[in-house]
Amino acid sequence: MMREHVESMKTWIVEAGLMALLLLAVTVTVYAAEELTLEQAIEAALTNNPGLKAANSQVDASQAGAVKSRSGFLPKVTITEIWSRSDNPLMALGTKLNQEIVGPADFNPAVMNSPDPASNYNTRLSMMQPVFNGGKEYLGRKQARLANEAAVQDLLRTKQETVFSVIKAYYGVLLAKEYRKVAVQSLETSAANVKLAEARFKAGAVLQSDLLRARVQESEVKEMATRAENGVLLALANLNFAMGVEQEREYGVSGTLAEKGRRPELTAALGSALGNRPDLASLDLNRRNAEASVSQARTDFAPSLNLIGQMDWNSNQIVGDDAKSWAIMAVLQWNLFDGMVTTANVRQASATASRMRSLEEQMKAGVQLQVKQAYYNHQASLDRISATSSSVQEAEEGLRIVQKRYEAGMTTLVDVLGAESALIRTRTNALQALYDNNVADAELKLAMGTL
Repeated sequence: MMREHVESMKTWIVEAGLMALLLLAVTVTVYAAEELTLEQAIEAALTNNPGLKAANSQVDASQAGAVKSRSGFLPKVTITEIWSRSDNPLMALGTKLNQEIVGPADFNPAVMNSPDPASNYNTRLSMMQPVFNGGKEYLGRKQARLANEAAVQDLLRTKQETVFSVIKAYYGVLLAKEYRKVAVQSLETSAANVKLAEARFKAGAVLQSDLLRARVQESEVKEMATRAENGVLLALANLNFAMGVEQEREYGVSGTLAEKGRRPELTAALGSALGNRPDLASLDLNRRNAEASVSQARTDFAPSLNLIGQMDWNSNQIVGDDAKSWAIMAVLQWNLFDGMVTTANVRQASATASRMRSLEEQMKAGVQLQVKQAYYNHQASLDRISATSSSVQEAEEGLRIVQKRYEAGMTTLVDVLGAESALIRTRTNALQALYDNNVADAELKLAMGTL
């Protein structure tokens, strides 16, 4: 009997120590760290999330591309400095002509055929103004604008997805904390069942197998409590990742999971998704951009007209201005045959535009499917909440009754442990239903494009 008493004391000490550790962990999480609300978590993610920063950079790049596209309407001005030295008869005479220093002696056949080397520094200021290139500049400007608008829509969608990730992670922390509470409650229940089995065994009313079975059940609950504690830590790490902050960041997450029952009608939800989804708008803009690429490729069939003006200064000294001249040119160019390159480019652009139209149709159908899935998941979660609303109290009362019956010798320990397992299951199912309801509510808003 003394040995059994010692074992009982050891069991009580282990149970008390584990429960103290669990309560200490709860206290540290709640009181030793700063409190974080869902709104604060979302704000932190919108500031720090790397994926969102990348989307912002893409918008900046597309805006730079829009500015760049305006260059097609503007003149190109360049200045060049060229040095040359040659005894080539034509180049030597041309150098002197450009420098305006030709004299009668330079037309001596002997001098012209074997001239001395001549050096020249040419400074040229030139300007080229596009006049007509088949609409290439206009189409380029249009495509750049469409690309910029698509990038903005992609950024909006990335924001919505980031917010959803934070909401899901935040609710995941709340769920993990509730699971930990269930583990603590279950540990208390298992300890009570072990004490009850010990009392019955000491009284000679049951076999030792009842006591051993109760202890095995308690060990399993202790393992569940350890998993629950790890679950809280992992959930917090996942929230840090969603917010884009360092993993070492510590804070408390307050609040509880509450039922979210309000939702629009399915028809209204589908209409909202087709009208509000930024990613759908982005694909529409990209499809229009691809269609503009077909017209862009066809501009190579049209003639081009550009005006060119230039000023030249020629001298035998660097940056000299001994002689200057000017020229104005109108350059008309028409591509009559380029080996079918332009034809192939048009066909390639047409195929890409056709592909974008097909992808847009597919995405519209996919968006409708996402809305329906989120809508029905939300409805299912409400049904599960309704089914589990009173089951926890019923399971608690059922366990209490079975424990009393076992204490009075009217039932077996198997029934007690079965009732305990049923209570654990019921509690976790009720929590999971609430979590799924909260996530489904956010997922429906994300699918509708209104998150």
